[in-house]
Amino acid sequence: MRRSRFMAAAIAAAIAVAPLAAQAPTVSEKKDVAIFALGYYGWAIPQETLGSIDQEIQKVFVDLGRFNILGYTERFSSGGLQEFIATLRQAKEASFVMPEKFQFGEALFTDAEFNKLLGSFIVAVPVVSEFNSSYNRKTTKWETSIKTNVTFIDVAAGGSTLGIAEVQTTGTDERNQLESISNAIDGIPMQLQYEIRKIPAFQINTRVLTVAGGEIKLQLGQNMGIKKGDEYSIIVGGMVEGFKDEREAGLVQIKDVGAEVSTGQVVYSSAKVTKDVQLREIPRMGVDAEPFIHVLMGASGATVPGLRMAVSRGFYGFRPYAAVQVPLGQIWNAFTVFVVPVSVVLGGEYEAHFGRLTATPYAGAGVSYLYVSEAITGLSDETNIFPHAGAQAYLNLSYLFSRDMRAYVDVGAEYWLAIHSFFNNYGGLSIGAGLAFKL
Repeated sequence: MRRSRFMAAAIAAAIAVAPLAAQAPTVSEKKDVAIFALGYYGWAIPQETLGSIDQEIQKVFVDLGRFNILGYTERFSSGGLQEFIATLRQAKEASFVMPEKFQFGEALFTDAEFNKLLGSFIVAVPVVSEFNSSYNRKTTKWETSIKTNVTFIDVAAGGSTLGIAEVQTTGTDERNQLESISNAIDGIPMQLQYEIRKIPAFQINTRVLTVAGGEIKLQLGQNMGIKKGDEYSIIVGGMVEGFKDEREAGLVQIKDVGAEVSTGQVVYSSAKVTKDVQLREIPRMGVDAEPFIHVLMGASGATVPGLRMAVSRGFYGFRPYAAVQVPLGQIWNAFTVFVVPVSVVLGGEYEAHFGRLTATPYAGAGVSYLYVSEAITGLSDETNIFPHAGAQAYLNLSYLFSRDMRAYVDVGAEYWLAIHSFFNNYGGLSIGAGLAFKL
């Protein structure tokens, strides 16, 4: 009788513990990925351009830190990718007969090479889906646009598509077409990193190791490509009757990164943060964007709209920023010609976090250039004339009211000295406000 009761109690305890075991935190590991050379589907692309894009794409996967990389020099031609996926699916069938060679458009594999691919977890196939490079007579510049798609194929799942990372970049140059192409290529890495990190299969999952006040230690660090300024969601919930029931309960920002362990600051959380709480990466471009309107007061005041952007990924506490702004009172026109002074500011800021509230002093200096446009012809261009030089210093107070957005006010001062006689000095004490967005 006692033995029966003991067994019943043991079974009940096992049933009670089972849901907890099912909710054990997931910790990501590096994934094996085979990367092919860039396919271009017949676009007239210079060979040096193909090589440059190949290098940039390979570098993105290395910098992400979450992949074991196997590189291939073969390029898929039009239709070759779909043939390749179809063959991967057939290879899982018992009736599949292995040929001596595989031909997918321009890509040729021996049976040994194809078998090696079958042992890979993921295959990445980059393809240029659009390429345009020409001289624009209105802007008097060479202009290039490149659209690149990277398709990720899960070989272990029989050739199913995990996701597609699409990147569109542009570049210009006044004198050289190849330089405009190079400028377009330079924009690929940052965007491609972001697009890959957006694919659920590649987002980092980790867990809390220890908690001390509002600071936590979490598993994984440089070994998986985690960087300062990265953000992670606190995930609560689990499985209910076989269905996933997860939700975000808070936000963690990475303040320091070690070899295998990182340090994070809990920004906010509606659930208690304890050991083994699940954390999941929030993919971002790594820039905080602040559209603003500053009102400069005094005899030489002005209304100044603009955009300030601080680099968030790779930094915590101190961060560099750049701003572009236009003093509305300094714009002038003659007939159909409009001349707009555009100020460019470079500087630094320091964020002090108090939960959702952040105090950020920032300061910078810069110069202006003239943007000239003609209404009838539509011609427009930047000039080498510098109308102003100046500096600014502000205190920014902001409140994070959602994961991706905060409201803020700016209080400070700035002054701009007129270098060209057509313009006037402006500046003074300043107030401003706006909404900031985490990108």
